[in-house]
Amino acid sequence: MSEKVRCFICVEINPGVKKTLGKWLARLGTLAPRIRWVDEKALHITLKFCGEMEPARLIKLQAALEQVLSSAKIGPFDLELSGVGAFPGWRQPSVLWVGVGGEDDQLRRIADYVDKAGETVGLQKERRPFHPHVTIARIKTSSELPVQLMKEFNDESVVQGEWTVRYITVMRSDLYPEGPVYTPLARYLLNPTEVV
Repeated sequence: MSEKVRCFICVEINPGVKKTLGKWLARLGTLAPRIRWVDEKALHITLKFCGEMEPARLIKLQAALEQVLSSAKIGPFDLELSGVGAFPGWRQPSVLWVGVGGEDDQLRRIADYVDKAGETVGLQKERRPFHPHVTIARIKTSSELPVQLMKEFNDESVVQGEWTVRYITVMRSDLYPEGPVYTPLARYLLNPTEVV
């Protein structure tokens, strides 16, 4: 029996933007060392979390993705990082994130197409509206965030970076005690759509 693959579909962040964001997160780590900050290599924009999938089902999902993305006729588009937020809110945050702006309408369209591809292989349709973001930290126990950290978040100029999205990625996620390791399984170029 083939082992299942834990995976998700995402937009990767340009390496230069990722490096800038990673340096900022390293600084935030010194202000709030008890928070679990996301490693620079793991930064991305999730379009859909697929969970554990049998290899045969994953192959069907990849074929469905290729089909919907090629019919979508969406070309490369520009995104930028903008602002900081928290889920479910700032009072008791469990996740800290950086917002995504620019041509985010294109990103929302792609998220809809990805959701449709997922439905064809039995993945549940997303119930909540798509909220594009980059997760930067996870907070296990709810406690007040340090004042210095909040000051840093209020300085809008800290979070910046623009890049052009040229492909969508199916990413494998392997969990380890030191954190997840992500490996690209397939990339789908935006217009023309081909697996690379």
